[in-house]
Amino acid sequence: MKILLIGNGSDIFAKELSQELKINSYEVLFLNTANLQIILNDGSINEKYTDSFGRYRKIPKFNVFIKFFLIHRIISENSFDVVNILGSSWQYILLLNFFKRMKARLVITFYGSDFYRTSNRVKKVQIPLYKIADALTFTNPLTQDSFFQYYKSFQQKSFVCRFGLKTLDYIDKNRLTSKREIREHLGYKQDKIIVTCGYNSTYEQQHEKIIQNINLLDQSILDKIQFVFPLTYGDDKHKEHIKKILEKSSFDYIILQEYLYADDNAYIKLASDIMINILQTDSFSGSMQEFLYAGNIVITGQWLPYEIFDKEGIVYEKIKSEKELHDKIKYCIDTFDYLKKDLDVNRDIIKKLSNWKVTIQKWIDVYESNTKDIK
Repeated sequence: MKILLIGNGSDIFAKELSQELKINSYEVLFLNTANLQIILNDGSINEKYTDSFGRYRKIPKFNVFIKFFLIHRIISENSFDVVNILGSSWQYILLLNFFKRMKARLVITFYGSDFYRTSNRVKKVQIPLYKIADALTFTNPLTQDSFFQYYKSFQQKSFVCRFGLKTLDYIDKNRLTSKREIREHLGYKQDKIIVTCGYNSTYEQQHEKIIQNINLLDQSILDKIQFVFPLTYGDDKHKEHIKKILEKSSFDYIILQEYLYADDNAYIKLASDIMINILQTDSFSGSMQEFLYAGNIVITGQWLPYEIFDKEGIVYEKIKSEKELHDKIKYCIDTFDYLKKDLDVNRDIIKKLSNWKVTIQKWIDVYESNTKDIK
């Protein structure tokens, strides 16, 4: 079976999905929508269309039509069995007629924000695309339910396919490494509680509100903490904005700027004690799960759609609004040892929810089976 994944080249979930499908003996090509590079099954890069797109990408509006004209050609020139669009976008409506004639199965995958953060107008524009799709997949049942509440249809072709988390394997690999050694490698303080604030440099992480709450803490609490801000990927403009705010702050902090892979990515979870995740919206936070898996106390927003975590029995701390964050941080510091004792249960639950060895099978079912046969 030959599969084309279409998505953002910086998306770690897409990269891992591609890798896991290859492990299971599928031929997988990945089309990066940012520059139209094609990552071939052997890992080499085909840039046949990259230069053509590059000549027009700076021309507003027109570049969209060029991009999708070239995507049309890429699909037409290959005999794919499955085309999986990772992240729903209204722009794919430009290929509607082509998709109708296409022999390959069309799968559209929702991440969460691509549904929650789109206007009603855009949601309606995409209806014809969803009608012709062979399958629609969601990373969690709550987003799927929200989708059904809005469209009141598509239930028979919709499935929950979770992305696995490769970092879980690296956390297990390094779990017995001493925290002192890991912190020395990362440049963290040895004698302080490490509180990690978010996991990328996007506005949705609400770093400003996190910093405002940190500044409300008594010095006696601040003296016990080193705050870590992972600004390794996302919005560079937002990153520089947050760096300037932090420069004016008096609490102890460290900024991570270089993207961390494999063992290093696991290290930032294992070196941390508490993780703050107060995203504006989310679907099924992979990074938060990794921090939970590594034994962190996690503080998150009650407004986020994590009912599946509650259902499965995940132990974590919730706040009703961002204004409660400083009180919750103080509570976690004051009761640190007590809270840490109850976290072992999270490891088995996260492994069941997000280990690729478990999650990959549902993707395979969607790709290979007739929609009506998938349970």
